[in-house]
Amino acid sequence: MSRTQFSWLFIAILLACTWASAQSTETVLYSFGAYLNDGVAPSGGLLFDALGNIYGTTELGGSFCQSSGGCGTVYELSPSGNGWTETILYNFCVTSNQFTCPDGAQPYAGLISDSSGNLYGTTFYGGVGNGTVFELSPPQAPGGTWSETVLWTFKGGSADGVGPYAGKLYMDVSGNIYGTTIGGGPDDMGVVFQLSPASGGSYTFSILHSFSGPDGAYPEYGIAIDKSGTLFGTTKNGGTENCGGGTVGCGLVYKLTPTTGGKWTETVLYRFNGTTGAYPISPIAVDQTGNLYGTFLLGGDNGCDVTCGGVFKLVAGSGGGGKEYHFFFDGLAGGGNPETGVLLDKKSGAMFGTTSDGGPGNVFMLKGQTETVLYTFCSLPNCADGRDPNYGDLVGRAGKLYGVAVNGGQYASGVVYRISK
Repeated sequence: MSRTQFSWLFIAILLACTWASAQSTETVLYSFGAYLNDGVAPSGGLLFDALGNIYGTTELGGSFCQSSGGCGTVYELSPSGNGWTETILYNFCVTSNQFTCPDGAQPYAGLISDSSGNLYGTTFYGGVGNGTVFELSPPQAPGGTWSETVLWTFKGGSADGVGPYAGKLYMDVSGNIYGTTIGGGPDDMGVVFQLSPASGGSYTFSILHSFSGPDGAYPEYGIAIDKSGTLFGTTKNGGTENCGGGTVGCGLVYKLTPTTGGKWTETVLYRFNGTTGAYPISPIAVDQTGNLYGTFLLGGDNGCDVTCGGVFKLVAGSGGGGKEYHFFFDGLAGGGNPETGVLLDKKSGAMFGTTSDGGPGNVFMLKGQTETVLYTFCSLPNCADGRDPNYGDLVGRAGKLYGVAVNGGQYASGVVYRISK
C-alpha cells in the first residue's frame, strides 16, 4: 500500500444506533496462530484507516525470540471477499533475548497514526531492557517492506521512564507525542512523558510529571487530552487510602495542566478508597462537556466481596472534577474486573466496554445504572470465539463494535472480533 493511499481516522467512529437488547452476534474476523510465526496474544486496541483496514499489535509470536514465545508483531487485517486477510507488517527483535532487542520487544499497547500513514507505538521490553517508542513507516510501493525507527529508548532511573505498558500514545497537532511508563522517575513510580520533534528527525524527551505516591503511582495506561491541552489519566495505585496487600494507595484520577515555561501542574481529581473502587488501570474518556469516564479493576460494593470493580463518571466541576457516579459489577453473569476503558456513544448516551471476569469475559453496554451484556465469550466449543478481552478498548464503526481477545480462537492464540446487532 503506497503512502498516498492512507487516510486515517484519528478518532473512533462512534456507534450510529442504539443497542436496545442483548441480542447481538459475534464474528471472529481473525484467529491468531494460524501458521508458524504468526502473531500470538493480541493485546493492543485496534486502529482503522478510512479504507476499512485494521491495524494492531500482538505481544507475542512473530519470527524472533522463539524460545520465549516470540517478541511480538504489528499486523494489518484487510477486508476481502473471503473474509479478512492478515499481513505481518513488522516482527520485533532480531536477537534471541527479549531484553536486548534494540528495536523493542512485546508491544502491549495499540497504535496511533499520522496523516502520512506512519504508525507509532511502544514496546514494554527491548532497547536496553526498559522499552521503546517506535515509528513504522509504510513502503513507497505496494508490497514493500515497512521500516522501523526507534524514537526513544528508555534508560531507566530518575531522569527517564521504565516500561511503557498498555496505553496508546497520543500525538498533538504539533507532532508532540505523549505517554506514560509504569516505572522510572525519582521514586520509581512512573512518569508522564513527552517526545517533541527536533532537528534531523530526532526527538527531545521530557518528563512532564513523576509520580511519588500520594499524587499517584504506576500509570498503566496513557493519557487523554481535551481541547484546551489538559492531560487526563489514571494511576493503578497511589493516593492516601491503603487497599492492603502492601500496595501504595487504591489509585486515582489526575489531570496535568500546562503552565508557563514549559512546566506542568498536576491536580488529583479523585482518589479511590476501595468501597468506591480500586486500581483504575484504564484510560480516561472525555466527553464534550468535560466529564470523565473510566473503569476500576477491583473494589465496589455489589454483593461481590468487594472485588468486582466497575465504571465511574466524574462530572466536570470546580477544579475539573465534581460529583462522582459509580456502577459496580456483580462478578456473575454481569461480569467483573474490567481492564479496558469505555467507548462513549454520543447519540445514545451509552457506554460500551469489556470485562475480564465473570466467566471468560464479556462485552457490555451501560446506560445509567442498567447493564446489558451484549456477548459472553467462550460460547462456542473450545472458546473458538475467543476469551479474555483483557486489553485494548472497543472501537465503534458503522454501528458495530470491534475488539480483541487475548486468548481463545481456532488456534487458542487470540482473536480480533466484531459485535453486531
